[in-house]
Amino acid sequence: MRHTRLFVILLGVALLACAGTALAQTPALQGTVTLRGGKVLTGEIKVAQVGVLQGSGIGTLLPDMGTFKLKVGDQTQEIAAADLASVEIQWGLLNAQDPQSWEIQQISIVKRDGTQVTGQPTWGLQATSVVVDDQPALYAFPKGEGFSADNLLTRIEIAGATPALISPPAATPPALISPPTATPPAAFPPATVPPATPPAPAVPPATPPPATVTVTPLPAAPPATMTPAPPGPVVTATETAINVTVNALPTRAMGTTDLRLRFTCPKCGQLMEATVLSCPVGKPFDFTVICPRCGEKITIHLQLDAWPPVPTSPPPSAPTTPPPAAPPAG
Repeated sequence: MRHTRLFVILLGVALLACAGTALAQTPALQGTVTLRGGKVLTGEIKVAQVGVLQGSGIGTLLPDMGTFKLKVGDQTQEIAAADLASVEIQWGLLNAQDPQSWEIQQISIVKRDGTQVTGQPTWGLQATSVVVDDQPALYAFPKGEGFSADNLLTRIEIAGATPALISPPAATPPALISPPTATPPAAFPPATVPPATPPAPAVPPATPPPATVTVTPLPAAPPATMTPAPPGPVVTATETAINVTVNALPTRAMGTTDLRLRFTCPKCGQLMEATVLSCPVGKPFDFTVICPRCGEKITIHLQLDAWPPVPTSPPPSAPTTPPPAAPPAG
Protein backbone atom coordinates (compact mmCIF):
# COMPACT_ATOMS: atom_id res chain seq x y z
CA MET A 1 0.00 0.00 0.00
CA ARG A 2 2.84 2.36 0.86
CA HIS A 3 4.61 1.63 -2.46
CA THR A 4 1.40 2.28 -4.40
CA ARG A 5 0.92 5.66 -2.72
CA LEU A 6 4.55 6.63 -3.41
CA PHE A 7 4.15 5.67 -7.09
CA VAL A 8 1.04 7.86 -7.40
CA ILE A 9 2.87 10.83 -5.84
CA LEU A 10 5.87 10.44 -8.17
CA LEU A 11 3.56 10.14 -11.18
CA GLY A 12 1.80 13.37 -10.26
CA VAL A 13 5.11 15.21 -9.89
CA ALA A 14 6.22 13.95 -13.31
CA LEU A 15 2.98 15.12 -14.93
CA LEU A 16 3.36 18.56 -13.37
CA ALA A 17 6.96 18.78 -14.64
CA CYS A 18 5.87 17.82 -18.18
CA ALA A 19 3.10 20.41 -18.09
CA GLY A 20 5.54 23.08 -16.95
CA THR A 21 7.97 22.17 -19.75
CA ALA A 22 5.19 22.37 -22.37
CA LEU A 23 4.14 25.78 -21.13
CA ALA A 24 7.75 27.01 -21.20
CA GLN A 25 8.13 25.86 -24.81
CA THR A 26 4.91 27.57 -26.00
CA PRO A 27 5.88 30.48 -28.32
CA ALA A 28 5.02 33.98 -27.12
CA LEU A 29 1.96 35.81 -28.43
CA GLN A 30 -0.08 32.79 -29.43
CA GLY A 31 -3.54 33.90 -30.44
CA THR A 32 -6.13 34.55 -33.13
CA VAL A 33 -6.33 37.34 -35.72
CA THR A 34 -9.62 38.16 -37.49
CA LEU A 35 -9.95 40.15 -40.72
CA ARG A 36 -12.91 42.23 -41.88
CA GLY A 37 -13.88 39.67 -44.55
CA GLY A 38 -14.25 36.92 -41.91
CA LYS A 39 -10.90 35.18 -42.35
CA VAL A 40 -9.41 33.88 -39.07
CA LEU A 41 -5.70 33.11 -38.57
CA THR A 42 -4.56 31.19 -35.47
CA GLY A 43 -1.01 30.61 -34.24
CA GLU A 44 2.03 32.67 -33.29
CA ILE A 45 1.30 36.33 -34.04
CA LYS A 46 4.48 37.60 -35.69
CA VAL A 47 3.01 40.87 -37.06
CA ALA A 48 -0.45 42.36 -36.46
CA GLN A 49 -0.29 46.07 -37.29
CA VAL A 50 -2.78 48.70 -38.38
CA GLY A 51 -0.08 51.22 -39.39
CA VAL A 52 3.60 51.35 -40.32
CA LEU A 53 4.98 53.19 -37.27
CA GLN A 54 5.87 51.89 -33.81
CA GLY A 55 2.87 51.91 -31.51
CA SER A 56 0.44 50.67 -34.19
CA GLY A 57 0.51 46.92 -33.50
CA ILE A 58 2.08 43.89 -31.88
CA GLY A 59 4.04 40.83 -32.96
CA THR A 60 7.12 38.77 -32.13
CA LEU A 61 9.00 40.38 -35.07
CA LEU A 62 8.51 43.88 -33.62
CA PRO A 63 10.78 45.48 -30.97
CA ASP A 64 9.67 44.32 -27.50
CA MET A 65 6.74 42.56 -29.27
CA GLY A 66 5.17 45.95 -30.07
CA THR A 67 2.65 48.27 -28.42
CA PHE A 68 -0.59 50.15 -29.12
CA LYS A 69 -0.32 53.91 -28.57
CA LEU A 70 -3.78 55.52 -28.38
CA LYS A 71 -5.12 59.04 -27.84
CA VAL A 72 -7.66 58.88 -25.00
CA GLY A 73 -9.24 62.27 -24.44
CA ASP A 74 -6.44 64.78 -23.87
CA GLN A 75 -3.93 62.07 -22.93
CA THR A 76 -1.90 59.41 -24.73
CA GLN A 77 -1.80 55.84 -23.39
CA GLU A 78 0.61 53.12 -24.51
CA ILE A 79 -0.34 49.46 -23.87
CA ALA A 80 2.40 46.84 -24.21
CA ALA A 81 1.76 43.47 -25.85
CA ALA A 82 2.37 41.68 -22.55
CA ASP A 83 -0.63 43.52 -21.01
CA LEU A 84 -3.11 42.80 -23.83
CA ALA A 85 -6.00 40.34 -23.77
CA SER A 86 -7.93 41.46 -26.87
CA VAL A 87 -8.06 44.34 -29.37
CA GLU A 88 -11.07 45.51 -31.41
CA ILE A 89 -10.47 47.81 -34.43
CA GLN A 90 -13.47 49.63 -35.92
CA TRP A 91 -13.01 50.84 -39.53
CA GLY A 92 -15.19 53.24 -41.50
CA LEU A 93 -15.31 54.99 -44.87
CA LEU A 94 -14.08 58.58 -44.78
CA ASN A 95 -15.85 59.36 -48.06
CA ALA A 96 -18.87 57.29 -49.16
CA GLN A 97 -18.07 58.10 -52.79
CA ASP A 98 -14.52 56.68 -52.48
CA PRO A 99 -14.51 52.90 -51.75
CA GLN A 100 -10.81 53.04 -50.77
CA SER A 101 -11.02 55.85 -48.20
CA TRP A 102 -11.02 53.54 -45.15
CA GLU A 103 -9.78 54.83 -41.80
CA ILE A 104 -9.85 53.70 -38.17
CA GLN A 105 -12.70 55.24 -36.20
CA GLN A 106 -11.99 53.63 -32.81
CA ILE A 107 -9.75 51.04 -31.10
CA SER A 108 -10.94 49.22 -27.95
CA ILE A 109 -8.42 47.23 -25.88
CA VAL A 110 -9.19 44.87 -23.00
CA LYS A 111 -6.16 44.38 -20.75
CA ARG A 112 -5.30 41.22 -18.83
CA ASP A 113 -6.41 42.81 -15.54
CA GLY A 114 -9.91 43.37 -16.97
CA THR A 115 -9.66 47.13 -17.53
CA GLN A 116 -10.66 48.58 -20.91
CA VAL A 117 -9.01 51.40 -22.90
CA THR A 118 -10.83 53.02 -25.85
CA GLY A 119 -9.34 55.72 -28.06
CA GLN A 120 -8.13 56.79 -31.49
CA PRO A 121 -4.82 56.03 -33.22
CA THR A 122 -1.93 58.45 -32.77
CA TRP A 123 -0.39 57.63 -36.18
CA GLY A 124 -1.39 59.05 -39.57
CA LEU A 125 -1.05 56.22 -42.11
CA GLN A 126 -3.59 53.49 -41.28
CA ALA A 127 -3.18 50.12 -43.00
CA THR A 128 -2.97 46.38 -42.21
CA SER A 129 0.00 43.99 -42.06
CA VAL A 130 -0.59 40.46 -40.72
CA VAL A 131 1.86 37.56 -40.41
CA VAL A 132 0.75 34.50 -38.37
CA ASP A 133 3.02 31.43 -38.05
CA ASP A 134 4.38 30.48 -41.48
CA GLN A 135 1.15 31.34 -43.30
CA PRO A 136 1.29 33.80 -46.22
CA ALA A 137 1.46 37.43 -45.14
CA LEU A 138 -1.62 39.61 -45.74
CA TYR A 139 -1.58 43.34 -46.42
CA ALA A 140 -4.24 46.03 -46.91
CA PHE A 141 -3.05 49.55 -47.73
CA PRO A 142 -5.92 51.94 -48.61
CA LYS A 143 -5.15 53.79 -51.87
CA GLY A 144 -2.49 51.13 -52.63
CA GLU A 145 -2.32 48.62 -55.47
CA GLY A 146 -4.53 45.53 -55.04
CA PHE A 147 -6.28 46.93 -51.94
CA SER A 148 -9.16 44.86 -50.53
CA ALA A 149 -11.18 46.03 -47.51
CA ASP A 150 -11.74 42.35 -46.59
CA ASN A 151 -8.08 42.17 -45.47
CA LEU A 152 -8.40 44.99 -42.91
CA LEU A 153 -7.52 43.79 -39.38
CA THR A 154 -10.53 43.96 -37.02
CA ARG A 155 -9.72 41.80 -33.95
CA ILE A 156 -6.76 40.32 -32.04
CA GLU A 157 -7.18 37.77 -29.24
CA ILE A 158 -4.22 36.60 -27.15
CA ALA A 159 -4.42 32.94 -26.11
CA GLY A 160 -4.59 32.39 -22.35
CA ALA A 161 -5.01 36.11 -21.60
CA THR A 162 -8.75 36.13 -20.71
CA PRO A 163 -9.21 38.77 -18.00
CA ALA A 164 -10.56 37.73 -14.62
CA LEU A 165 -14.33 37.95 -14.37
CA ILE A 166 -15.54 40.37 -11.69
CA SER A 167 -18.96 39.56 -10.27
CA PRO A 168 -21.17 42.65 -10.14
CA PRO A 169 -22.79 43.49 -6.80
CA ALA A 170 -26.26 42.13 -6.21
CA ALA A 171 -28.94 44.54 -7.34
CA THR A 172 -31.04 46.06 -4.55
CA PRO A 173 -34.75 46.18 -5.39
CA PRO A 174 -36.00 49.77 -5.48
CA ALA A 175 -38.20 50.96 -2.64
CA LEU A 176 -41.89 51.25 -3.38
CA ILE A 177 -42.91 54.89 -3.45
CA SER A 178 -46.52 55.94 -3.81
CA PRO A 179 -46.86 58.44 -6.64
CA PRO A 180 -48.27 61.84 -5.65
CA THR A 181 -51.72 62.84 -6.74
CA ALA A 182 -51.52 64.38 -10.21
CA THR A 183 -52.52 68.04 -10.38
CA PRO A 184 -53.95 69.20 -13.71
CA PRO A 185 -51.65 71.79 -15.30
CA ALA A 186 -52.78 75.39 -15.58
CA ALA A 187 -53.93 76.49 -19.00
CA PHE A 188 -51.46 78.88 -20.65
CA PRO A 189 -51.39 80.09 -24.22
CA PRO A 190 -48.66 78.35 -26.25
CA ALA A 191 -45.40 80.25 -26.35
CA THR A 192 -44.32 81.63 -29.71
CA VAL A 193 -40.82 80.44 -30.61
CA PRO A 194 -39.12 82.48 -33.33
CA PRO A 195 -37.58 80.38 -36.10
CA ALA A 196 -33.92 79.60 -35.60
CA THR A 197 -31.52 81.43 -37.86
CA PRO A 198 -29.00 79.02 -39.37
CA PRO A 199 -25.40 80.04 -38.62
CA ALA A 200 -23.32 81.38 -41.46
CA PRO A 201 -20.99 78.75 -42.89
CA ALA A 202 -17.46 79.13 -41.63
CA VAL A 203 -14.87 79.76 -44.30
CA PRO A 204 -11.74 77.77 -43.41
CA PRO A 205 -8.43 79.58 -43.90
CA ALA A 206 -6.34 78.58 -46.87
CA THR A 207 -3.73 76.16 -45.55
CA PRO A 208 -1.59 73.72 -47.51
CA PRO A 209 -2.82 70.13 -47.35
CA PRO A 210 -0.75 67.86 -45.06
CA ALA A 211 1.62 65.45 -46.72
CA THR A 212 0.48 61.82 -46.57
CA VAL A 213 2.55 58.69 -47.24
CA THR A 214 1.23 55.31 -48.43
CA VAL A 215 3.65 52.33 -48.42
CA THR A 216 2.86 49.18 -50.41
CA PRO A 217 4.96 45.97 -50.28
CA LEU A 218 5.67 44.70 -53.82
CA PRO A 219 6.79 41.32 -55.16
CA ALA A 220 10.43 40.79 -56.04
CA ALA A 221 11.37 42.93 -59.05
CA PRO A 222 14.50 44.35 -60.74
CA PRO A 223 16.34 47.03 -58.75
CA ALA A 224 14.46 50.31 -58.36
CA THR A 225 15.24 53.11 -60.77
CA MET A 226 15.60 55.64 -57.94
CA THR A 227 19.20 56.69 -57.21
CA PRO A 228 19.56 57.29 -53.44
CA ALA A 229 21.86 59.97 -52.08
CA PRO A 230 24.72 59.01 -49.67
CA PRO A 231 23.38 57.15 -46.60
CA GLY A 232 22.41 59.11 -43.52
CA PRO A 233 24.35 59.23 -40.28
CA VAL A 234 22.55 56.29 -38.59
CA VAL A 235 22.84 52.87 -40.26
CA THR A 236 22.57 49.89 -37.89
CA ALA A 237 21.30 46.32 -38.02
CA THR A 238 17.88 47.39 -36.76
CA GLU A 239 17.55 50.89 -38.22
CA THR A 240 18.45 52.26 -41.66
CA ALA A 241 18.30 55.78 -43.09
CA ILE A 242 18.00 56.58 -46.80
CA ASN A 243 18.57 60.09 -48.20
CA VAL A 244 16.70 60.97 -51.40
CA THR A 245 16.95 64.26 -53.35
CA VAL A 246 14.51 64.79 -56.21
CA ASN A 247 14.01 67.74 -58.59
CA ALA A 248 10.25 68.29 -58.72
CA LEU A 249 7.90 70.81 -60.34
CA PRO A 250 5.07 71.94 -57.99
CA THR A 251 1.82 70.46 -59.30
CA ARG A 252 -0.51 71.59 -56.52
CA ALA A 253 -1.35 74.83 -54.83
CA MET A 254 1.02 76.34 -52.26
CA GLY A 255 4.15 74.60 -53.61
CA THR A 256 3.41 70.88 -53.13
CA THR A 257 3.60 67.87 -55.42
CA ASP A 258 2.81 64.16 -55.58
CA LEU A 259 5.43 61.52 -56.21
CA ARG A 260 5.96 57.77 -56.00
CA LEU A 261 9.17 56.12 -54.73
CA ARG A 262 10.28 52.47 -54.97
CA PHE A 263 12.95 51.12 -52.66
CA THR A 264 14.08 47.86 -51.10
CA CYS A 265 14.68 46.94 -47.49
CA PRO A 266 18.49 46.98 -46.97
CA LYS A 267 18.20 44.05 -44.55
CA CYS A 268 15.93 41.48 -46.27
CA GLY A 269 15.48 42.91 -49.80
CA GLN A 270 11.69 43.38 -49.56
CA LEU A 271 10.58 45.66 -52.42
CA MET A 272 8.22 48.46 -51.32
CA GLU A 273 6.52 51.41 -52.96
CA ALA A 274 5.77 54.73 -51.22
CA THR A 275 3.22 57.23 -52.54
CA VAL A 276 3.66 60.74 -51.08
CA LEU A 277 0.72 63.10 -51.55
CA SER A 278 1.03 66.89 -51.12
CA CYS A 279 4.75 66.72 -50.37
CA PRO A 280 6.25 70.22 -49.88
CA VAL A 281 8.69 71.35 -52.59
CA GLY A 282 11.88 73.06 -51.45
CA LYS A 283 11.62 71.75 -47.86
CA PRO A 284 12.95 68.54 -46.24
CA PHE A 285 10.36 65.85 -45.46
CA ASP A 286 11.07 62.70 -43.40
CA PHE A 287 8.97 59.58 -42.88
CA THR A 288 9.66 56.20 -41.28
CA VAL A 289 8.69 52.76 -42.58
CA ILE A 290 8.85 49.36 -40.82
CA CYS A 291 9.53 46.47 -43.20
CA PRO A 292 6.58 44.03 -42.93
CA ARG A 293 8.87 41.07 -43.59
CA CYS A 294 11.79 41.52 -41.16
CA GLY A 295 10.71 44.45 -38.96
CA GLU A 296 13.62 46.70 -40.08
CA LYS A 297 12.98 50.38 -39.31
CA ILE A 298 13.79 52.50 -42.39
CA THR A 299 13.90 56.32 -42.20
CA ILE A 300 13.52 58.14 -45.54
CA HIS A 301 15.06 61.66 -45.66
CA LEU A 302 13.38 63.29 -48.68
CA GLN A 303 14.45 66.62 -50.19
CA LEU A 304 12.51 68.05 -53.14
CA ASP A 305 14.31 70.84 -55.02
CA ALA A 306 12.24 73.15 -57.27
CA TRP A 307 12.57 72.33 -60.99
CA PRO A 308 13.26 74.01 -63.36
CA PRO A 309 15.41 76.51 -61.43
CA VAL A 310 14.28 80.10 -61.42
CA PRO A 311 16.16 81.90 -64.29
CA THR A 312 18.27 84.88 -63.37
CA SER A 313 18.71 87.91 -65.66
CA PRO A 314 22.32 88.70 -66.76
CA PRO A 315 23.77 91.94 -65.37
CA PRO A 316 23.35 94.94 -67.71
CA SER A 317 26.43 95.66 -69.84
CA ALA A 318 28.20 99.02 -69.57
CA PRO A 319 27.31 101.53 -72.35
CA THR A 320 29.94 101.92 -75.04
CA THR A 321 31.18 105.34 -76.15
CA PRO A 322 31.55 105.73 -79.96
CA PRO A 323 35.05 106.87 -81.11
CA PRO A 324 35.44 110.61 -82.04
CA ALA A 325 34.90 111.49 -85.69
CA ALA A 326 38.06 112.11 -87.76
CA PRO A 327 38.56 115.76 -88.94
CA PRO A 328 37.92 116.37 -92.64
CA ALA A 329 40.99 116.29 -94.93
CA GLY A 330 42.47 119.78 -95.78
